[in-house]
Amino acid sequence: MNRGHNPTVHPAVVKQQYDPHNVWDFENQWRSELFSCKPTGQCCFACFCCCCMGCKVAKYLGESQVLGCFPCSLQYFRTKLRTARRIDGGCCGDFCASNCCPACTANQMANELESQGLWDPPKTRKTHPRNDRSNRRNSGDYQ
Repeated sequence: MNRGHNPTVHPAVVKQQYDPHNVWDFENQWRSELFSCKPTGQCCFACFCCCCMGCKVAKYLGESQVLGCFPCSLQYFRTKLRTARRIDGGCCGDFCASNCCPACTANQMANELESQGLWDPPKTRKTHPRNDRSNRRNSGDYQ
């Protein structure tokens, strides 16, 4: 008998190591819910002028603002933002959200960009010093 030859073959088991820096892992969640209407002014802007909101989102995503005028572009913008920020989700969810409620989708993307510091905060209304009563009271000109 030939002891050097083993007729049974044992398959080699290779265990794959976990890569903590896998670029395909989505580790974040959206900062606001899809149907969150906050801030209210921005939500109203998205509802009544979704095309303008889409153009603004396109601008902050580095895309041509003209693309924001097309309803199908919201799905592209949402997918781009979600993959760039490693937000959990998929293309099917992006399709459903952008086609069922485009205003909510645009508002959610604006909130996400704002939380990342990539969206201009709403401008506060400044009063002219001549019209500000507190300045007149403090300066002694107020009667």
